[in-house]
Amino acid sequence: MVYQLNNVSVNYSNRMALRNVSCTIEKDKWISVIGQTGAGKSTFVQVLKGLIPHINGDYLIDHQPAKRDAKGQLKVISEIGFVFQYPEHQLFETTVFKELAFALKQQGWSNEQIKKSISEVLPQLGLSEDILPLAPFQLSGGLKRRVAIASVIMMNPKLLIVDEPTAGLDPVSKVALLRLLKNWQQQDNRTIIFVSHQMEDVAEYSDEVIVFHEGCLMGQLDTCTLFLEQSHLLEKIGMSLPESVQLLKLVEELSGEKIKISCCREQEIFEKILPIWKAGRILHV
Repeated sequence: MVYQLNNVSVNYSNRMALRNVSCTIEKDKWISVIGQTGAGKSTFVQVLKGLIPHINGDYLIDHQPAKRDAKGQLKVISEIGFVFQYPEHQLFETTVFKELAFALKQQGWSNEQIKKSISEVLPQLGLSEDILPLAPFQLSGGLKRRVAIASVIMMNPKLLIVDEPTAGLDPVSKVALLRLLKNWQQQDNRTIIFVSHQMEDVAEYSDEVIVFHEGCLMGQLDTCTLFLEQSHLLEKIGMSLPESVQLLKLVEELSGEKIKISCCREQEIFEKILPIWKAGRILHV
């Protein structure tokens, strides 16, 4: 599915949270949303999900107007999954199995259908069936986060919004979770909207980046275009380049060479830099 906002604004009682935002969310992409606190990121993703009933402007899904109720207010879009920041705080059932089964039961799924769906989703998030009888509070922070995300992707959304999904996780758990999400996204033309302040993660996993500042959409760019050619946008919103890209630019400056890369992932940047470093082509300063 393709999701399109045309000149969308959101006004709260004392401020304008979004100002004439126009963008298109296409399938089969990891799209990161960045900006300082209060820039409009959360409002933007809530609009996509239909959590803000009244907006000014047009919202189209596959070129058709998003559904509204009799009062003209947007309806919540069920086919979009939404994982809030610290989703484990929303876990409430007594066992992991009951937590994962809850939403499916509400939709009338049979026990056999639920068990089959759970057995399919667990490996996608690196989870074992051994945790199903456990109480969620017995799990580590990383496992709680995975269970919470699993409960959302049980509904098989084509678009999944994740708001700072790695907040509070240790580095190992963070990398594991992001890799699992990337693997999930690359199956069946799925799309992830990833809200983050961590530029290293944005560079590593994103196909595109949407930049917000004071409620305005400053740009929707290919990841390398943003970090290598339009980095002034980051300066304007008070954010830094990923450390690997900073290193790339430093080596280019010291070597006098232009280094061509196809993506901004850390491993590729290091692979391009290392031969220059080993060959001693870094100028003395």
